[in-house]
Amino acid sequence: MNDLVSVVFPVGPGVASAREALDDLLGQTWQNLEIIAVLNGCLPEVREGFLASKDERLRVLDLGEEPQLLPALNLAIRESRGTWLARMDSDDRCSATRIEKQLELLQSVDVVTCEIELVGALGDGMQRYVDWVNKLKDPAKERFVESPVVQPTVMMSKELFLKAGGYLENGFAEDYDLWLRLLARGARFGRVPEKLYRWHDRSDRLTRSDPRFGHKQMLALKAARLADLPEVMERGVVVAGAGPIGKVLARELLACGVEVYGFFEVSPRRIGSTCQDRPIVSNAELGKVWESAILLSAVGVSGGRDKVRAVAEMAGYDEGEDFWCCC
Repeated sequence: MNDLVSVVFPVGPGVASAREALDDLLGQTWQNLEIIAVLNGCLPEVREGFLASKDERLRVLDLGEEPQLLPALNLAIRESRGTWLARMDSDDRCSATRIEKQLELLQSVDVVTCEIELVGALGDGMQRYVDWVNKLKDPAKERFVESPVVQPTVMMSKELFLKAGGYLENGFAEDYDLWLRLLARGARFGRVPEKLYRWHDRSDRLTRSDPRFGHKQMLALKAARLADLPEVMERGVVVAGAGPIGKVLARELLACGVEVYGFFEVSPRRIGSTCQDRPIVSNAELGKVWESAILLSAVGVSGGRDKVRAVAEMAGYDEGEDFWCCC
């Protein structure tokens, strides 16, 4: 078997420390690597340093001055020659054993990540997300809560990546869209239980600036991939939560052709009214009406997800089968 690992390594704008990330890859205990650095709008001194490198494991592709992450990723993957694909961002750092340990786990699962150390967190939200990802036990069951994978930590076979359709230019976050499609195909996700990757938070991170990662667009992505599930299309859905999240999610599901029967709510001012022209009833009715529909939790307040889970479990719903948390 070809054990060559192709590391997809985009080098974008504003990152002066890209050489340090590259050195982490060149210093891996797993030496059978090709590092495909795609320069896309990087600093001139960074470009010069990469182009001058003599290490035969480094392949440099230059997209010029314009930052274009998705074309950079797809170009690197097209050019890759390894059986395995790994990702690394140029402003991050990783342990010397990262590739070796992830490759070992790839012998028993399909997609591998590792635990993450967040560096320079800008606010509590990103740290809460990293804590959730690090503790996530079942990515398949919780895949509609948030993206269950931090993209630059991932490893998988190139064959699996291509069979799932790869990164699509469809207006959605390319990484989360891929994870959802892989999980729908039954791909098994695993995580090395060690912090092998240091993920640097930055104010110009795409998740903060690119509309593909905006709140409404992420709900549209979740709705589109829920609509791909045969049981959702056949049975329709009912939404727990008629607030801003539930309202947008229902609208996007309706646009995908999914029947939305109604909403469950705890707020007295909403009960008895409508949302998206569908009735809103009390949470006390959960499990008593619309029993055949798939239940979706869309309660965004702190602790809301766990409260809906508890009520859904008592009503006989099985998360990951006829019940999904969507926030």
